[in-house]
Amino acid sequence: MAIPNSVDILQAVIEATPDAIFVKDLEGRYVVVNAAAARFLGRRAEDIIGRHDLELYPEETARRFIADDQQVLAAGAPLAFEGIATSDTGEQAYLVTKGVYRNTDGQVQGIFGISHDVTELRRTNEALEQTREALFRSQKMELVGQLTGGLAHDFNNIVAVMQGNLELLRLHFANDAKARDLIDPVIRAAAHAHELTANLLTFARKRPLNPQPLDINALTERMVRLLSRTLPPRVALTTDLKDEARLARVDAAAFEAALLNVVLNARDAMPAGGSVQIRTWRADLANASTDSELVPGAYAVVEVEDTGTGMTEEVARRAVEAFFTTKADEAGTGLGLSMVHGFAQQCGGCVSIASTAGQGTVVRIFLPLAD
Repeated sequence: MAIPNSVDILQAVIEATPDAIFVKDLEGRYVVVNAAAARFLGRRAEDIIGRHDLELYPEETARRFIADDQQVLAAGAPLAFEGIATSDTGEQAYLVTKGVYRNTDGQVQGIFGISHDVTELRRTNEALEQTREALFRSQKMELVGQLTGGLAHDFNNIVAVMQGNLELLRLHFANDAKARDLIDPVIRAAAHAHELTANLLTFARKRPLNPQPLDINALTERMVRLLSRTLPPRVALTTDLKDEARLARVDAAAFEAALLNVVLNARDAMPAGGSVQIRTWRADLANASTDSELVPGAYAVVEVEDTGTGMTEEVARRAVEAFFTTKADEAGTGLGLSMVHGFAQQCGGCVSIASTAGQGTVVRIFLPLAD
């Protein structure tokens, strides 16, 4: 039985491996490349031999490879590197081990490398991390909801006693103008406190809502008529309402309060003026999203876009948390968007926020379409 030549065996293994294998001389020119390396470059192996990284890759990728090679030559020992490489065929996340090869006298002749494609592994890890982060956010919101719900109920009982006694005082001093001047502001403050607890209960999903099939375009138009009289002249308000999103399952009062909160937030983000556009449209989701609680189905989307100051990625991610606010002291409670979030979830939908600092914000409220 004939024994295959060891060189032929080695060549067959190099060509068969899915990892990119290459050898360069001291000038950085390729002297050996296998089929996997040639595929990533989208070239034939013979067209790569004798060429330099700067002739084969975009400059940023080539410069990184050259810098890595210099580290290996300086160390005289194998080193591992990872990153993103770009070629004519696209991008690839890689994990490469590079080392030096020597002649029989021990002199360094060049560099060899074995590069493993970890693109799919990185995507899988990123998806897993997103899922973990979504789970953590969901658990945190649930814990905060339980806490705020209990506090809101207790505080609401206290406020109810205050309001009852204040009304009795106002009746008792009905003919005393000075007393009424003192009592009325306290009654208004108590009413504001009651509203805050209602928002807390909505966030905690403990405020009973009555979702039913309603025309959200009509509800939006009604709110726009109100807002057009209350927004300052420097803020332009426009609408683009699609018939396909007309009927959704919502609680009318909670929907109007949610839309009001979002638009007023947009107003506050435009101290020098700007524009707000309210749009409605239909979204058909075939798959559940990894970063929301939406299930597959048809949704009406109410979108509010402003040209305000926008938010950083971190602020946008925390925007629906209860009590989180970037407004100055006493300018906000941090409950507006959390109330919108609670309302949407109770109706079977969710809220998403897309924002770029200095370029404005888009808030989308997803609501289940009615049958």
